[in-house]
Amino acid sequence: MHLPRTFCLALALAPLLLAACGSVEIASSDAPGIVVAQEETRECGQGRILFPAGEYKAEVVSTTGTYYKAPKRIRSLGVLIGRSEPGGIFVANKAGNPQAAWFGDPRDDVDESPGTLFGAMGMSAPKLWPYTPRIPFTVKQ
Repeated sequence: MHLPRTFCLALALAPLLLAACGSVEIASSDAPGIVVAQEETRECGQGRILFPAGEYKAEVVSTTGTYYKAPKRIRSLGVLIGRSEPGGIFVANKAGNPQAAWFGDPRDDVDESPGTLFGAMGMSAPKLWPYTPRIPFTVKQ
């Protein structure tokens, strides 16, 4: 039996699309933020990342952790190219609360914009770039 190519593609993409649905939601306005006392630099998949000091507000909550938005753009530092863009710190719910950098705007992914297939399905949160050691912070209520 020969299945049409589009049917096979739909079958292959279905688990990905279903896993993406409902995985993130916008944090409530009273969700506690975190405060990073001093500028911190970490090595991760994007190179060296400079995290500014200040209050990081809870932006998006997922089943795996919370995305905290930096008070100003985070910077990637490189020999030839450096850039800055919106992003922040992801703190995982699992044991040890590992952290990761994220870039972009997770709210765009949560808004479920009907303009695209992924927007209509509810896109998953931004890619995470893990680092160690953890950035020290205090929780702000």
